[in-house]
Amino acid sequence: MNRVYRVVRAVVYFLLLIGLQGALSRLLAPAGVTPPNLFLLTGAAYALRLRSLPALLAAYAVGLLQDLLGHGLLGLHAAGLAGGALAVIGLRRFIGDAGVFQSILTVLSAMLGQWATFLILTYWLRGGLVTVDALRAVLPWELLLTALAYPLWAVVMTWGLGPRPSAEQEMTG
Repeated sequence: MNRVYRVVRAVVYFLLLIGLQGALSRLLAPAGVTPPNLFLLTGAAYALRLRSLPALLAAYAVGLLQDLLGHGLLGLHAAGLAGGALAVIGLRRFIGDAGVFQSILTVLSAMLGQWATFLILTYWLRGGLVTVDALRAVLPWELLLTALAYPLWAVVMTWGLGPRPSAEQEMTG
């Protein structure tokens, strides 16, 4: 029964994720404001909860879901979320269980990893995926609103994805 309950919570979590991300996009986009990236926060949550390889695969899957829902080129957000998760994985031993510093470091590292991946893909594909105008228009709003949304969304992630393992559990598990 406990396993079924966890699966149902995860499904409800992803329905909330899709619905809220869509609603925020619909509400803020007409004003020229980029909404918080709840998909990125979900990828970062997996990076804090799972071992490295499963975390990268889970973040990639969340990004692929974002791409399938129509938020860009297929695979772009998948690679970006995997890059964000990779940055969080690299810093997770320095990220505590709670607090303002933990929130800032998690969001900043995930965002930097995501945008670094976008920039690498832009250079590699020789395309205009990321332009200076896009950086100016999207990055400040996305960073600010994602950082502001993180504390509240962290509660939802803990409910839907389970609690983050403690440092002792990470060392033994």
